[in-house]
Amino acid sequence: MSEIVSDDVSPLGRLRYQAASLAINSAEGDPVVRLGLITTLYFRHGHTLETKQRIEECFVWFRQQFKARLKWQFYKHLRKMTPSSFAGCRRKILDSSPDEQFIWSIGSGTLQETAEYRLFVMNTPRSQADIDRSCLKMVLPLSMLLEPEGAQRYECWLKYLCDQVQAEHGYGGLACVFPNDGHHYFPLEYQLAQKYTGLMVDPLPHIDSLRLLDHIKGVNWYTIIGNRFVARLGGSDALRRQLSRCSAVVFHAYNDGLIIRAGVLPDLGRQGEASPAAYVDVNAALKSIRVQDTGCLHPYPVHGGFSEASTARWYARFDEQPKPAL
Repeated sequence: MSEIVSDDVSPLGRLRYQAASLAINSAEGDPVVRLGLITTLYFRHGHTLETKQRIEECFVWFRQQFKARLKWQFYKHLRKMTPSSFAGCRRKILDSSPDEQFIWSIGSGTLQETAEYRLFVMNTPRSQADIDRSCLKMVLPLSMLLEPEGAQRYECWLKYLCDQVQAEHGYGGLACVFPNDGHHYFPLEYQLAQKYTGLMVDPLPHIDSLRLLDHIKGVNWYTIIGNRFVARLGGSDALRRQLSRCSAVVFHAYNDGLIIRAGVLPDLGRQGEASPAAYVDVNAALKSIRVQDTGCLHPYPVHGGFSEASTARWYARFDEQPKPAL
């Protein structure tokens, strides 16, 4: 996993190179690790009919956009994607009880395959509405950023999802994408996260939700903060003033908060170099609302994966280190 790229390579060229260097196939030649463009959002009221209707609209939209790519869906069990099976899952979601928790996923791969395209949601039932958050995650191929106006289209889709689920907080950027049963690749994710500080570690975001009631997971290319968090930071105007000196940082409003973009394109960074400057700036402004009880990024012990100590260091990766005493 060496990386030698000249400084005159364009940002898009660097991303293309890094994506290729991070791609890993199984012994049978199947893709098992890919660098993907992800969006993860946390939101309330996943048990209500109104929110379920909004979720259903997201899935209809996603299927319309990527219909030719989507082959499978999961709701209680894996099934092939057909017009009738998709319609059946839509009805079951809308008809589900407020006391029922559900997982719904549509994608381009089975549970054992790495999906380039995927939309996933796990809601919280009514009994857990005050102690947990629902979670929606979208996966798209990095190649989308290499297309004309691909970054702009991604931004429009991210904003659409934020509005639809009335996101409390979330993030968008580059992350390793595994098969659903890919926990044995977690040690590789750990190694890559040490090398690339801009890589988001996001294997099972719905498990993180219990720690993220009153705090955000951190910053990335896009960081989403709802109005409640904006207020805790002193308001939108104060936050914009604080980051006004950072020309790479751009603000966009959505119906329930702010979307903060750190750079025109996502930046993985490079081993041995300083973290992406725009990420560091946004992290400094949002550090007070970042989760402190970090737990472990890998939810069960994996030899060679994240521990609680290395997880805490990962969360602090964009913090400015204190200068040594003279």
